[in-house]
Amino acid sequence: MHVCFLFHRKFPQNNSTAMNEYSRKLAANGIDVSVVCAREEADRPLRETVDGVDVYRIPSDTSSSVGLEPTRFAYKGLKEVQRLCEDGTVDVLHMIAFPNLGLVLDSVPWLDAPPTTVADIRGTAISNAVFEYVSRLIINVQDRLVDHTIALHEDVAEKVLSNPETATIVPLGASFDRFEPGSNPELRASWGVDDDDVVFGYTGNVHRSRRLTRLVDAFEGLEEPYRSRAKLVIVGDGPDFGALENYVEEADTDAVTLTGGVPFDDMPAYLKAFDIGLAYIPDRPQYRDQPPLKTVEFLASGLPVIGTNTPGNETFLQDGENARLVPDSVPAYRSAVESVFDERAVFERFGRNARESAREYSYETIVSDVLVPLYRQLIDGTDSSQ
Repeated sequence: MHVCFLFHRKFPQNNSTAMNEYSRKLAANGIDVSVVCAREEADRPLRETVDGVDVYRIPSDTSSSVGLEPTRFAYKGLKEVQRLCEDGTVDVLHMIAFPNLGLVLDSVPWLDAPPTTVADIRGTAISNAVFEYVSRLIINVQDRLVDHTIALHEDVAEKVLSNPETATIVPLGASFDRFEPGSNPELRASWGVDDDDVVFGYTGNVHRSRRLTRLVDAFEGLEEPYRSRAKLVIVGDGPDFGALENYVEEADTDAVTLTGGVPFDDMPAYLKAFDIGLAYIPDRPQYRDQPPLKTVEFLASGLPVIGTNTPGNETFLQDGENARLVPDSVPAYRSAVESVFDERAVFERFGRNARESAREYSYETIVSDVLVPLYRQLIDGTDSSQ
């Protein structure tokens, strides 16, 4: 079996890492895997093999899903897929759903025998209501054109698709061979953290819609004895990083550290420097239903978690078992931070439960138990939705 992934993103990816792990785990299981992706950095090779995956990069600007660039890339990507088909056999084309590839919604139409095509809905995550509506319409058109559609959560499928029952749920996960419990005293020391301090860590894209100033406000409002020992570390970069940096500088607190962007391969080491994972999700339509990558990575790393009580977070988090779930508000998060010091035994139990509670969401399990059987069903002509 030969599976080819097509997406208008870089590879390996930093923020949406499922495609990294799908491809890597498939290759580790002896399946031929190709990735056709975008290249922005001139020093990245156009062709290389990464973890057993054959990578083909097409120069392109991935900064926006609006405009002609995604469609232009997708057309070039399909020509690359055509070449791969002509050189051998591509059994499955796994492509990220609209708007990632612009107006290219299906496989290679000019081939006599195009590969079986799977559209992968990662969630729309669009704050503009008009574009959100248009996006849903087009995704439903795409759902009818491709051979099969998958989504990362039942709520995402129900939110986007007219016929969500026909989609296969392939859940978001974490790589348990990359993320594991441990410690990183050197990194903690570089942040100026004392031995008895508690590091509350957040990871993710820094964008205004993420409302990360609320986390800063929660820590700024702490009183003693919590104020001097609670440290907030935000790992990530994005278009709002400069504004967040200014906000932190103006705040009446020295408890916040912004690390900037971190390569995905380094992220497990950063999580080992945390004591508590902060799965803060703004309770907004574009984020509410999507399971957050940070949350399952925290659990795989053996971290107790404080998280917003959104449906996406509740995919992984059980209040009182591996996490403290709270509303999306500054007072609620401030109170939860204080409870870490007041209820130490409770959070230690959350940490002991964390990794095993997320075991079913390991990418090793997802690929072997869900993705590979789905591909084989589709290749054999048996749609798993039937």
